Amino acid sequence: MNETKYKKWSFRLLIYLIIINALVAYLVMNFAIGFHDIERFEQNIGILSLVANLILIVGIVFTILSIKNKEGKNYQFYFSVIGYPIFLVLTLLSLF
Repeated sequence: MNETKYKKWSFRLLIYLIIINALVAYLVMNFAIGFHDIERFEQNIGILSLVANLILIVGIVFTILSIKNKEGKNYQFYFSVIGYPIFLVLTLLSLF
């Protein structure tokens, strides 16, 4: 049976999270009230935010499982351990 590499999946999800946040930032910067539909924009941003939050939660769980299973530490592990707390703090700050 193949063993799941949690640190690898955690790192991949962190990359996806960075891409989604960059996409949201791009959409927000290029939004013009006079030229775009506000309701559609809010719906798109809401969907992207929901997907980003789910990826954040799953990535944190995978990082914790990687620590619990004592997987070898490499750049994927270190980026995940540093990256997810940063995104967690940013997400919590955006709620206020």
